[in-house]
Amino acid sequence: MTSDSQVSKPSSPAQRAAEEAFAQPKPRLSEYAEEQQALDVNRERLKQERLAREAGRHTVVVPTPELPDDTPLADVRLSTRIQNALKAAGFSTVGEVREASDATLLTLQDLGKKSVSDLRATLGLPSSDGVRPR
Repeated sequence: MTSDSQVSKPSSPAQRAAEEAFAQPKPRLSEYAEEQQALDVNRERLKQERLAREAGRHTVVVPTPELPDDTPLADVRLSTRIQNALKAAGFSTVGEVREASDATLLTLQDLGKKSVSDLRATLGLPSSDGVRPR
């Protein structure tokens, strides 16, 4: 007696080849969908790389009068303009900035009276040479 439902038997290589040949093709993604998928994969990869880079960085500290003199300026949260001006002038630590006179700082490109007074206020030094923090 044979029943209508067949017990699943291991198929022969010829049967598997025939099934693969006559199987319904998988729906193909549109060109736009493929590009979007590639974009999403790339975006996620870049995000993971950025997070890994940021995890290795030093933490940025808020400038306070209590900062030690040997603190690198790269680790202090200052405005971009002040950071760039001090870096271009060769200043590398908080102590070097504290030792510089206002006249020296005012000669730096992109540093005016307001920038110098902000710098002096955040690093906790009294202003000299007539430039007073507000």
